[in-house]
Amino acid sequence: MAALIHALPSLTIHHVQEPDPDAIDAEPAGDTANSRAIAESGFDMRLRDESQIPLFPTEDLIIPEALRNMRKGVAAIHATPTRAEHAQSLNNRRLLDACILIAQIDFRKRGKEALARVKSERLAPVFETRITDLVRLAGIPGKNFQRVYDELDSLFEMTLRWNIVGEDAQTEWEMKSHFLSSLGYGKGIKRGLIRFSLDPEILQIVLEPSNWATLSLQVMRGLGTAASYALYQNAWRYVNTDKKVTAALPTATWIELLLGDSGYVEDDPKLGKRVVRYADFKRRHLIDAIRRVNDIPALGYTLELKELKSGTRVSKLQFAFVPKRSMSLGIPMTWPGDVVNALESLGFAPAEIGDLSQARSFEEVAETLVKLKQAEDRMRAQGRHISSKKAYFNGILANVSTGKGDDLDHAKIEAEARSQEAQRASAARQERLKEEFARHGSARFAEEFFGLPEDRREEILEAFSGADESRLTQPFLSHGWTPKNAAALAILRGWMRRERPEMLDELLPLPEDRSFEAWLAWRLDQQPQS
Repeated sequence: MAALIHALPSLTIHHVQEPDPDAIDAEPAGDTANSRAIAESGFDMRLRDESQIPLFPTEDLIIPEALRNMRKGVAAIHATPTRAEHAQSLNNRRLLDACILIAQIDFRKRGKEALARVKSERLAPVFETRITDLVRLAGIPGKNFQRVYDELDSLFEMTLRWNIVGEDAQTEWEMKSHFLSSLGYGKGIKRGLIRFSLDPEILQIVLEPSNWATLSLQVMRGLGTAASYALYQNAWRYVNTDKKVTAALPTATWIELLLGDSGYVEDDPKLGKRVVRYADFKRRHLIDAIRRVNDIPALGYTLELKELKSGTRVSKLQFAFVPKRSMSLGIPMTWPGDVVNALESLGFAPAEIGDLSQARSFEEVAETLVKLKQAEDRMRAQGRHISSKKAYFNGILANVSTGKGDDLDHAKIEAEARSQEAQRASAARQERLKEEFARHGSARFAEEFFGLPEDRREEILEAFSGADESRLTQPFLSHGWTPKNAAALAILRGWMRRERPEMLDELLPLPEDRSFEAWLAWRLDQQPQS
């Protein structure tokens, strides 16, 4: 675990009121002096390392107008304050994300050498932005800039615990650190400018994490509480998983992710973290957060809470993604038609494209399509072909989303694509066989049931008429019980399997009529020997 960074005494901060953007001058080029010189050049600074040298000169930051998503490291998503007094408000969370975005936007102009120097020399580049741009990125309404300065001060003082939790719900590593290592406000002609730097350990998580999540800025700006904001970020990174469920994390972990250090979690010397007043947390915070996330029109799924119990105690929480019934097109309307058409040509269904748009940014998808075309051209020149373009696309996308798009191992991607295609074909074949077995079972049941003497059939139907399931067969019995009433017979057979298994065994004594595995073996025996 990384050591806690110890703050040096802070310099005085003079807060300013609402800035006048027209009065803000650009910083003179070539300002690469140390942090004390930075403070003397028109900024009041709070510093944790007064000897820190900026990695590159600060310049006017250009915010892309079309910015719709942010890429956030999973470790950053799982960050929680270590002290209750630093519990993050909604605006505090928004400003933290805005600082991350600014760092990512600025580093797009830098080469890989800049990130390498951050790693090797533990440098903390100084980022500069206007307060108006910071507020716009954060999605904070109004012009109460004093409130923004207060929240930035809170970010500077706050110590965060950064966790990476694996898909198996186990913590892989954790560290403690301040989020900001320096913070400064412009004065004089630089009034309205903000400078900040991130601790190098944090900067690596922000710029090159082991696992990314793509989050919609539009969605986050529509969430009105800190708990719903945190719930969306922690849950939605799982939306593109096959099972459409989040990890089942301990209840205490979910409470800390949504609220930080709170009175709902206590540290027991023997048992570790213990949840108290879960019902109160659920009523006051969790249900409201779920409702707010589910009310966002831009999301194609709602979250369904699953409480996993140990005895009578709720020990873990999990969220399932349930498709919205009133969805319009799942295809993202903001994506160009040629990109959507390209994905459809690869075999993506409209619902899959909708899921992709909520899990990955357009830039990642577009870059992956370009790299897929390059790989296809290269393999064609070698007299080879891609076995499954859809699986190959997913393999490249996984690399692009983790920042490895420039160093692709195409042999490994092709091997994984072939493996995935083989698994997909096997699953499809298995599904077809199960459907064939279901038809076989239905036909055999109808044959044997209507082969019974009439009085025996009436005896079975009389017993069935007293069951709750019998009312489900009424829409299919306009012409009475006949061998063609497959739906009604399926309900009857299901009732017999649950309530009268001995009756079903008498009717279908052969194992290949009851067991899928036995039917597979029987089917194999029926094939002519070569």
